[in-house]
Amino acid sequence: MSEEDLRIRGFREGDYPLLVEVDRAVFPERSWREENYRQADENKPEKCLQQRYVALLGDEVIGHGYFTQLEWSYEPGKFFISLKILPDYQGRGFGREFFLHLLAELEPHDPCKLESYTRENKPRAVRFLRDRGFEETGREWEQELQLDDFEAEKFAGILEKVRARGYSLTSLAELNIDENLKRELYELVEEVNQDIPSPVEYTGVDYDSFSRTFARVPGFYPAGYIIARQDEVPVGISSHYRRPDGSTLYVTLTGVRREHRGRGLATAMKVKAAETARREGFKRITATNEIEHEAMLHINEKLGFVKKPAWISFARKLT
Repeated sequence: MSEEDLRIRGFREGDYPLLVEVDRAVFPERSWREENYRQADENKPEKCLQQRYVALLGDEVIGHGYFTQLEWSYEPGKFFISLKILPDYQGRGFGREFFLHLLAELEPHDPCKLESYTRENKPRAVRFLRDRGFEETGREWEQELQLDDFEAEKFAGILEKVRARGYSLTSLAELNIDENLKRELYELVEEVNQDIPSPVEYTGVDYDSFSRTFARVPGFYPAGYIIARQDEVPVGISSHYRRPDGSTLYVTLTGVRREHRGRGLATAMKVKAAETARREGFKRITATNEIEHEAMLHINEKLGFVKKPAWISFARKLT
C-alpha cells in the first residue's frame, strides 16, 4: 500500500485498547495501561488543549498520535506532540503524513513551540524529528536495578544514620491517607519538582488536580511510596509505581526538601523501597533522570542501577 491509502481519523472511546497495543509494539519499556490513558484524558485541566488521532490502512490500526498541553509545564501556544507507527509500517511515509496532519490540526490553536521525545536507540525516530526542525534540548538516562543483585546489607548503616538524625521512613501502606496528608505531600512534591533538572520549565499543578488523581493512578503501589518524616512532617519522597508487566517498579519522583538535603534521605528511601520490592517478588526497578541531575544518578549507581539507552527531549520553535 502507498501513503495515499493512509486514513487518519479522530479518536473514539473504543480506541483505548488500540493505543496500548501500538505503544507496546513501539516502546514496550514505557507503555501505558488503558486505565492510564482514560484517567489522563478524564482529568485533563480545561486550559490544556488535547486531541488524539488514529492512523489506519483499510480497517487496520497502524499507529496513533496526539497533541496536548501539559499542566505541569504549561505555556500558551506550547504543545507536546507524539506519533507512533507500528514497526512493520515505519519508513514508508506514513509517519510523515501523520505529522503533517497533526500540524494542520494544530494550526487553529496558534502553536508557537512543539516538544517531543524519543529514545536514543531509535535512530529512525531521532532522524525523523531532526529532519523536521526539532533540536535536542535534553537527555534522561534510564537506569535499571536488578533486585536479585541488590545487596541491602551494604546500606544498613545509611538507614541507621537517618533514624539517628531524627527521621523516620514509612510507606503510604502504613499511613492513613487523609486530606491533611494529601495536602502535605502536595506541598512537598511541588517544592521538590521545582529543583529537579529538566529540559522544560516546571510550572506546577494545582491542588485539585493532585487530589483527584492521588492514589488513583493505575499502578499505584502504596508499599513503594516511601516518605521520610521528621516530627511526623513529610520532608522527603520516593514514589514507585507498578509497570504493566507486574514484575517492575518505576520511580516517578525522588526528592527531599531543601533544608533536609545532604543527610542521606534520598538514598535511605530508595533502599527501603528496594528492600520492600524484593521481598514482595518484584524483579527490577527502573528510573529516569536528566543527565544534569548528577546527584541522583550517582545515588542510583551506588545502589547498583545500570544505565540503559537515554531518552532524548526535542523542541521546535514555530514563531
